[in-house]
Amino acid sequence: MLPYGTAGVAYGQLRSNYTLNLQNTGVAAVNFKDVKAGWTAGAGLEFALGGNWSTKLEYLYVDLGENEITFSAGGVSGTVERRFADHIARVGVNYRFGAAPF
Repeated sequence: MLPYGTAGVAYGQLRSNYTLNLQNTGVAAVNFKDVKAGWTAGAGLEFALGGNWSTKLEYLYVDLGENEITFSAGGVSGTVERRFADHIARVGVNYRFGAAPF
């Protein structure tokens, strides 16, 4: 068994669409699309299966920061604040080419 940690830079394209129905004033549509950079950190365990095969279980937390959108429609304005973060769990099987068996 091999425990490990990982950390690094993360980036991704984010898209959001909001439709706000404002009573007696109309409808406001807010669209957001951007590429954001942030960070990621996680940990995992890798287990030898035999030969050049191993399996792993990994957890990652990704944080791409916050964003604020201001809108105005029909005399009404407001701000939408959002945080872009995610939790990722992965299970995998690895094969090491050219490596000596365990």
